Order: sequence, then structure tokens, then C-alpha cells
Amino acid sequence: MAPENSRGLEGQDLGTTHWEDARHWLGVYADLIRFKVGLLDRVRRELPKLQPVAQEAAATDLAIIEGQMRGYQSRLDLWYQRLWELQGLQLDPEGQLIRHRGREGHLTKREFQLLQFLIDHPHRFFTVNQLLGRAWADPALFPEEVRNYVRRVRKILADLEIPAELVNRPARGYSLVFRPDE
Repeated sequence: MAPENSRGLEGQDLGTTHWEDARHWLGVYADLIRFKVGLLDRVRRELPKLQPVAQEAAATDLAIIEGQMRGYQSRLDLWYQRLWELQGLQLDPEGQLIRHRGREGHLTKREFQLLQFLIDHPHRFFTVNQLLGRAWADPALFPEEVRNYVRRVRKILADLEIPAELVNRPARGYSLVFRPDE
């Protein structure tokens, strides 16, 4: 069964040429996901207190809510991709180049892999260990090396004036966060 919102909410136009529209839909889907996460947490906390028949019904509801959330997450990812397109961000895996509005920068293989991973997983936070296992799949790297690559990617983003920041949140990890033009 496809999530009820697999085609998105009414009024969306992924073909928009206005980055403000993309930002609007990013906010809508982020809010919907936050709401669903809170709802799921609440239902899961209350589930053990219910009678067995009610637990079965709630389990069905959980599956529906999780499906809706996956659909919202997919739409959020699409809007992030569209936002990057509208901002003129391009990655060239062949030359390990990043281009933004007529400017370009060269990245090392590991810098490129880190940036590509974070762009492919927008608005999500990853710990150093998760990055080690998912961005590079190289357990030979040390956590301090990850921090060095993060620092270097931050510098490239700043040098090319890309409206994004590679942020770090305690206990959550690193994420590439879009920053609207000033």
C-alpha cells in the first residue's frame, strides 16, 4: 500500500523556479514529520497499557503512520534536491568538483564522498561513527580524521559561497543545513 501522500500535498509544483517555494515545502514536510514522530512516540509509550485488542488496532495505526512518515520523508528529500538545483549546486563525481553559480572547487576523494553523502541525506544528522560506516565504509579512519574532512568541506562551502552549513549538534552529529540567501 502506497503512503497516502506519495504524490505530495495539494498545491506543490516540483517544477517551480522559485527557491522560496521549495523552502516553503521543506518547512511543511519538516513540520509534518515532527508531528508524526511525536505521535508515534506517544502511541508507543501508551501501547503497553492497552488491552490486547486495542494493542492490535494501535499496531495497525502505527504501521499507517510510519508509512505516511516515509512518504513525507521522500517528499522532503525531493524538495531538498529541487532547492539545490534552484541554488545552482552541482557535483561532478568524475572530476570530484563542486560547482555553484559559476564558481567551482576541487575536492579530494574523501571530501567529495562526505559532501555527496550529506547532500544525499539532507536534514539528517550523523554521528562520527555513522559517517565512518556510511560515507566511507572505512573503519581504518579515526574520528579526528572525520573532523578534519568536515573542517575542509566547511571551508569549501564558504569559499564558493554556497548557502549551506555543515553543522554539528551535540549528541546528534553532523548535518548539511541549507541557509537561505541573506
